[in-house]
Amino acid sequence: MVVEDAAPGAAAARAAGMRCIAVPYVPAQACRPEFATAPLLLRGGQGEFTAQTAYA
Repeated sequence: MVVEDAAPGAAAARAAGMRCIAVPYVPAQACRPEFATAPLLLRGGQGEFTAQTAYA
């Protein structure tokens, strides 16, 4: 499992076969297709991220 804040990193995690929690550092970029491949996408960015959310 990897936590990624950039679209290229989310795409790299997918290419490596890793599960990814995407937490965009710029919430407006959450619609980028690279983030769509993540099993968990926190569209609100870091403001939505909690350990409890990641664990669930």
